[in-house]
Order: sequence, then structure tokens, then C-alpha cells
Amino acid sequence: MNKLGTIGRTLASLSKFSGVQSVPKRCLTSSLDTEKRRLLVDPEDGSSPKDEYPWVWLRDNCQCSSCYESQAQSRIINLSEYDLNMKPTSTQTEEDKISVSWEDGHVSTYDYKWLLERSFRPEQRQKFRRSFESEQSLWKADFQEKFPRADFNQIMEDDKALLSWLENLDRYGFVLVENVPVKTGPVPELQKRAGFERLTHYGPGYTVQVRPDPSNLSYTHHRIFFHTDLTYYDHMPGTIFLHCIEQHQGKGGETMLADGFKAAKYIKENHPDKYKILSSVVTYFKDIGSDYIKFNKFSYHPVFVQNFRGELVRINWSHFARDSYFDVDADKVEKVYEAMRLFDDTLNSPDFHIRLKMQPGDMVTVKNQRILHGRSELEGGISGRHLQCGYMDWDEIKSTMRVIRANLQK
Repeated sequence: MNKLGTIGRTLASLSKFSGVQSVPKRCLTSSLDTEKRRLLVDPEDGSSPKDEYPWVWLRDNCQCSSCYESQAQSRIINLSEYDLNMKPTSTQTEEDKISVSWEDGHVSTYDYKWLLERSFRPEQRQKFRRSFESEQSLWKADFQEKFPRADFNQIMEDDKALLSWLENLDRYGFVLVENVPVKTGPVPELQKRAGFERLTHYGPGYTVQVRPDPSNLSYTHHRIFFHTDLTYYDHMPGTIFLHCIEQHQGKGGETMLADGFKAAKYIKENHPDKYKILSSVVTYFKDIGSDYIKFNKFSYHPVFVQNFRGELVRINWSHFARDSYFDVDADKVEKVYEAMRLFDDTLNSPDFHIRLKMQPGDMVTVKNQRILHGRSELEGGISGRHLQCGYMDWDEIKSTMRVIRANLQK
């Protein structure tokens, strides 16, 4: 027996006991399908079928410095600058790179992993969709005993705590932030940690106190029904911040919260005809007055707004902002009111909402396009209820979550 053979058998034996197996690496191959007008790539792991990439998509997504600015992650060519029917003349692979030569002499080179992540297979497209669609945990009254809380100081000092707060806000739609300094200022400070403030006609870091000349129902002692804020904006803010600096000492003044998506789901499953009305009939909303500036806002949407896949993405609901104009045939008005009444009754049912009386140092943070909020009447006379409030766009929060996740993975 020769010495090399003995060494080889010894290494094989060690590999067997260590669980390591030698698997020959496949050579990456690519070809052109002229009938389908696609680049075909054999999966590196030997699976099937082949991945297919339309030629027009490949030319549009050329990664060379003449077509793509890598620092800005942006195309620098326009569709009008090349022929959409451009054909490749050849393709070749070298290690994990695939090059395509085009009939105009241009050459595009693609990283295999980059192509795999953008595969047109249904399962990969679904995987990509799920990468930016977060899980939504819907809730009812039992959420009272388990809603998420966060500590203000930890959020301000620790990116992991900041991410945890935002992820819970995304998932549940409501997080109570505690141990907030009892003064004006923490709302804009927290907004800077999460992105930046969305300015509205109520002004920056606006306050809610009872006023003799109220331009909004929140400036009165009256009960405030369940609602989403600023329904009269086409682009409604995604997040609300309500920081308690001083609380009403008498009975009432409780913050009430309901998961609008959960209530809508209940209606869809048990009263599909009424869900259809609420998701198709347009409702007008308005707000006219003077606060930070003089304003005259007007917008119109269905109560339930769905995306192109028929998924619920936004609730528009506010009795005091709902206009008296009704853009519906007279013989359908009663049906619309019955559907709205059902939604209102569902929200007000003890089974579908929670209540808490904020104490100084508490801050309610709410996902505005999903969670409806209200307030019980300030009974027994008015006594110094003072909140500092603010808004943020949900786009900024989603962006901040992605940035933090990327930083924490470094």
C-alpha cells in the first residue's frame, strides 16, 4: 500500500466521524433561450428547474458603472435610452459571475447570489414580500392584561430597546412607554430617536388641554368617541404620541383603545355584506378652523381601505370629522348607516377594547391607521388634564427599523 493512499483513507475516516462530507462544487452554467427571450441559469446546488430571467429585465438592471450608481443604489439610464427588444449575443460564467454580451456591444455582469435573490420563482417572490411585511397580532379586550410596555430611558440610550419598542408598535399597534420625564419635550425627543416629526395644522409638539375656544373636541371635557386621527388628510399620519404631563383628578379621562383590524375582521367573517359596504362606499371627512394655522382640510375614503391584494391596510373612522355630504344613492343610505353602526357597536363592545388612565410620565404610542382611540368624559368639573402630543409617518419608522437591524448585524 502506498503512503498517499494510506493518508487519503485516514482523512476519509476522520471526515466520516466528524460528520464532514466532501461534496464536489458544481460549475455554474448559463444559456440563452431565444424562444422565451430569457437567460437560463442552472442552480448551483443541482436542483431544478432552471432559474429564468427575461432579457428586458436583465438589460434594465445592468449593474455596470455606466448603467448603475452603486453608492446611490440607483439606475442612471432611462428606458428610452436602449431598445426594449435588445437581444444578447452570448453568455458566459466565471465562478459566481454571469456575463451577458448584448447585440449593441454592451456587456452586463451579474453576481449569481444577486440573481438568486431576485429569482422570478413564485416562492422567492413571496419570500421577498414577506421580508418587508411584518406580522400583525390582532387583539381584543384580553390585551388589557398583556399589552407591551417600554421604558423611555432605555429607548433613548439603547438601540436594541429602541428596535424592540418599534417592532412591538408595528406588531400590536400600541405600546405604553413608561418613566417619561413629566415635562414638555419628551415627545419630540422620542420622535428624533425614531425618525422625525410629521407636522400638521396643530403645530409641532402640540398640547391637549381644555380651552374656552376649542378648535377640536379633544380641547373639551366631552367624551371622545373611537376614532383615527386626521382622517381628513389624504396621507394620514401613521403614528400618534400622547404624553401625560398632568391627569384629570376626577372620574373619567380614561384612554380607550381598540384594534380596528380585529373589529373589521370580525365584521368580514360574520357580516360580509356590511364589510363590503364599509370597504367600498366613500365617506367624506373635513376639519375647518384655526389652531397653529388657519386650516380647511377635506378628504374622502372608504372606512376600510384595502390594498391591491384585498388586504386591509387602513381604517378611516371619526364621527366628529365625518361630513354631512353623502355620495351614495338615497335608497342605499340606510344600509350604509347600518354598516357604520355595526362597526361602532363592535368597537364600543367591552369585548373589543381596553382602557387605561394614563398617569404623569406615561406615553401612549399608537399605530394610527389601525388602532382607534378615544377618551371617557372628564366628569366632576375640569381639573388640569395636560397632554403633549405629536405625529410621525409610518414610513419613517419602518426605515428606522431597517437601519437599526442592519447596524445591529454588523
